[in-house]
Formats: sequence, structure tokens, C-alpha cells
Amino acid sequence: MKSNIGVVLLAAGNSSRMGQGKIFLPMANGKSFVEHSTDLFDDYGLKNIVVVTQLKYLEALEELYLNKAYKPFFVVNNNPEYERFYSLQLGIKALGEVAFSFIHNVDCPFFDGATLELLDLNKGKADYICPEFNKQGGHPILVNRATLDYLLNRPADAVLKEELKSKTRLNIPVKNEFITVDIDTPEEYNKYLI
Repeated sequence: MKSNIGVVLLAAGNSSRMGQGKIFLPMANGKSFVEHSTDLFDDYGLKNIVVVTQLKYLEALEELYLNKAYKPFFVVNNNPEYERFYSLQLGIKALGEVAFSFIHNVDCPFFDGATLELLDLNKGKADYICPEFNKQGGHPILVNRATLDYLLNRPADAVLKEELKSKTRLNIPVKNEFITVDIDTPEEYNKYLI
């Protein structure tokens, strides 16, 4: 049942290495990183999509989704210096009661519906499910409710990777080699998208 699965899309970073906000960078299909990701989640049938962003992006985001059949719920991280884990906590709070949630970074745009389905099919088998290609973990991950609650109660400056070490993990091999790629620099953007 997809109605009990949420999505937290982390898109509040300062993108200092990129030199500009990654959230609106264009994909090859012309969609921005954020729109491409939310469309993939929506196409998979997920309706509870939370995008955590900065205030300076909010107006452009509202406009971007004006004529879409769906609209994510936007949460503003007013303290981007607290970084990713604090954004994640804001996103989890905004989800409400879900049994599971995908956690995804906006700068990892190369996932696909087949990956979402594989994670979904295995969601009850561990605290969190991670796609992997050639034994390297990728994105998004799918996390159960108990783990979401645990993450909510950790310090705001925690590191997700470290916090998940105490949880059970199931790696799911996928055929998409690009699930391990995140775009942090102009060089990486040019390599994968130009």
C-alpha cells in the first residue's frame, strides 16, 4: 500500500561547491533536479512528498508546481547552517503518520521507478533498505517508522550515516549504475549531464 509511504526530499543545502543552488539545475529532459525527482516519486504513486528547502527558493518552487496535478509539501529550513540532518528532522515531522519513508537528496537525480519498486517490495525486511550497484550504496533509501522516530530524537547536528549504524540494513542490488552518483561540483554536472 503506497499511501503509507512518504518521501523526504532534502533540498536545503547551500551548494557551495557547485557555486549555485542545485535544486533548479536542469536535467537532460529539461526538468530541474527537484521537479525530476518529485515527478518520479509521484509517478510511482507516492503522494506524501515533503521537500525541505531554503526560504530563498520557496517562491520559485511554488511557481514551478502551479500547474501540476500534484504539489509537494514545502518545509523551510531557516537554519541551513544546521545542515542535512536538521533538514531531515524537519521533513520527518512534516510527513505525519507514515509507516515508511524514502529519504532522498535532490543532488542524486538518477534513480528510477524500478529502484523504488525493489525497495518498496523489501520494505519490511530491515530498518532501512538501500539500493546498491556493484556493492556500492546509493539513493534513495527507504526507512521504517521506528527508525524515523529514532532519527527525530537524535541531536540536530547528527550525521545520518552514523545514526543508521545502529539499525538493520538490507542492500538491494539494482541495475541502475547511476544510483551511486551525486552531483556536487560543476565538473560532475558536466560529466553526467552535459
